[in-house]
Amino acid sequence: MAAGGKTQKVSVTIPRDLVGEIRSIVPQGEVSSFFTEALEHYLAFRKQKLALDKGFGAWKDKNHPALSTSQDSTTYVQSIRETDKKRQERLRGRVAK
Repeated sequence: MAAGGKTQKVSVTIPRDLVGEIRSIVPQGEVSSFFTEALEHYLAFRKQKLALDKGFGAWKDKNHPALSTSQDSTTYVQSIRETDKKRQERLRGRVAK
């Protein structure tokens, strides 16, 4: 929803068919909330896409020779998970420090 309850009324033009679909599933009086939620989700998607596009190609295999195969990556992830599991157990007091 809008931050701090501050809103601004805007006018947009959308296809009639789309308006009909929205009105068929959104209760009267909740259209603004529907659009706000939909736009928040879409904006998050677009921001993520932009970040992915910007970062595409940043990984260079020559900079990470220890992770050159899928098995290397799997082994690395498993080691991180095992380390985290041991840490969580230690924090819960199950394993002596």
